Amino acid sequence: MAIAPVLRETPLVLDTDVFNDWRFQKQHAKQAIKDYISNHKAPPAMTSMTVFEVLYGFEKRAAESGGLDERTRRDRDKVEQLIQYCGVLSFDQTAAAIAAYVFPRLSQRERNKHWGDTFTAATVLAHGHGVATRNREDFELIANHLPPSHPLLRLAVWRH
Repeated sequence: MAIAPVLRETPLVLDTDVFNDWRFQKQHAKQAIKDYISNHKAPPAMTSMTVFEVLYGFEKRAAESGGLDERTRRDRDKVEQLIQYCGVLSFDQTAAAIAAYVFPRLSQRERNKHWGDTFTAATVLAHGHGVATRNREDFELIANHLPPSHPLLRLAVWRH
């Protein structure tokens, strides 16, 4: 099987769903991140794809409404502080090679729905991390098509 649970020492990245749970102060995410920091002495990282997805939400709102209101601007500032706190793993050449291997092995429908998760998984694997997510099924689908060079995706499922 291409999916495995994270080990205690596995560094993690936050998938967009978990990052948003943390950002909105959902108790399960706050506790899981607190426990992670206690164990690793550092916060979980983020991928450049997660940063894109989160910031895209703000930019889409700004484009549709002609700008951001004060509350949304404060929310964006808070998000940027959380991103800086976590640190960002880049979509580098290794990640690109992993994504290039996985992507054509997905159906067109799966590619349309899971392109962001594909880039997230590729980045996670390229940097030797696992992923904290609520979307186990999405990452299982991607993990079924991993290249021989990176055959195992470690998942931590953080749900309430």
